[in-house]
Amino acid sequence: MRNEAGFNRQVWCKVPVQISGKELIAQTQSITVGMNLLVIGFLNSERSQNGLNQLVLHTEQIEFID
Repeated sequence: MRNEAGFNRQVWCKVPVQISGKELIAQTQSITVGMNLLVIGFLNSERSQNGLNQLVLHTEQIEFID
């Protein structure tokens, strides 16, 4: 929830995450629903199969948060 111009606004965003490389893929094997993670990488605009552009997070590092 964020306040914008004096009004509360529900804010959320769904961004696909791209993971490449044996080390990062191995780390994902222990991820379960509800875990807190810090994903470090870069955003890139990519064209989806239906021709629309979307932001994709390309992962460079994953940290597990207790």
